[in-house]
Amino acid sequence: MFGPLPVLHRIVLAAISICFGVVAGMWIAHFTPLPMAISGGALAGGLLGLVAAYVLGHGPGLQARPIRVIRRR
Repeated sequence: MFGPLPVLHRIVLAAISICFGVVAGMWIAHFTPLPMAISGGALAGGLLGLVAAYVLGHGPGLQARPIRVIRRR
């Protein structure tokens, strides 16, 4: 899990993970004997890439938590 990222970095991270998922799905589906497996693999890989992008950007513990500050004079 990554920490809180700027918007541009989150968009780039999501795009890379989705593209990686699509290519990985196509590559795995290429080795199956089923017809139309590449488009199905690309779809499944893209969905898994979308889920991975969400998990990488919105993991637990990434929300800003208030910190108690004690000031003494």
